[in-house]
Amino acid sequence: MKILLGVFCILFVGLLFGQRSTYNHCSGAVFAPVEGKFTLSFLGAKKDNQIWVVFIAPKSGEIELEITAIGSSLTVSKGVVIRSNAEICDLTERNNLSLDSISFELRGSENVSFHIEKNQYASLCLTTNSGIKDDIIFNCKFKADNTQEEEHVLNLVYDKTLPTYTLLIRDEQTLTPVAGRIFLQGSAEVSGSYYASKLCMNLKQPIKKGSIKIDAPGYFPVEFKERSIPYNGQKTDTIRLHKFEAGELTKLEQVYFSAGLPEIMEESYGQLNRLRDLLILNPGISIEIHGHVNLDENSAKKAQKLSKQRAMMVKKYLVQNGVAPDRLYPIGFGSTKPVYAKPQDEEQKEANRRVEILIRKN
Repeated sequence: MKILLGVFCILFVGLLFGQRSTYNHCSGAVFAPVEGKFTLSFLGAKKDNQIWVVFIAPKSGEIELEITAIGSSLTVSKGVVIRSNAEICDLTERNNLSLDSISFELRGSENVSFHIEKNQYASLCLTTNSGIKDDIIFNCKFKADNTQEEEHVLNLVYDKTLPTYTLLIRDEQTLTPVAGRIFLQGSAEVSGSYYASKLCMNLKQPIKKGSIKIDAPGYFPVEFKERSIPYNGQKTDTIRLHKFEAGELTKLEQVYFSAGLPEIMEESYGQLNRLRDLLILNPGISIEIHGHVNLDENSAKKAQKLSKQRAMMVKKYLVQNGVAPDRLYPIGFGSTKPVYAKPQDEEQKEANRRVEILIRKN
């Protein structure tokens, strides 16, 4: 049965993980729905004990946000909502006159309303005293200016005489538009982060080894490496996304570990933060975390131990980022379930070294 999701998923030796990976810093902000209810907790940091949440407007409209503090230790916290046309990652950027901000104080409960334009970012930061770990409930409602608009179009075409590239994101089953975050790497004019269900842009040269990453709420993220985009006329790519379903197993594509060790590498934080967002925004689900290693790395006993340790490290990361531990079930399979029983090259060995998640209902 398909899960109904909301509108809106540096290694520090000795101390586990650097704070910049968590949502008490803007780089680890939770990308939240503009419609829905969810809970986040202050993480008790000694410095910059903050909660960062980012909303991206699917359409132009009004966001009505009710913020409620739950707990006896939290008396007051300061809040700010910063509206901008791109992601920001520092409160000092408020000095830029192009940024529009709304400041408030949270004393028990506070209602904050603001208008946001289509494709605009609204970054919310709550700050409180060090050591506090109280819960904050966010209840968000969105009233669109134009309720008839279905396609979330981002048109960056500036010269119709140049070749154009169009990227469409669609639901795998219904083929309806799906708005999500698009990360492109290739030439200078296309590389960047975007939010759309239809992205249109000019090309000045062919792209031979580009990459495309799609992260949409309610769907498994996808990544295409060494993707070529020809330089001729009109080129359209359609990417179909698969919804999360209970009982379904999926690989975490961008989770990496140090060779032969359980430590998670820093480049894995983005993928793990998307998984964190999925769990925070959907409290009715839990996950099994399956660790796998390649057979030639260790004996069967060592392989099972290492795979369990890696699954435990994923759990520990998620718990540090506000996910309840009783929703996470780490399991080590060692090398008993390889993708390739007899790997022939390093690519097949790498496929055997993986972390998978199994979604289940609470």
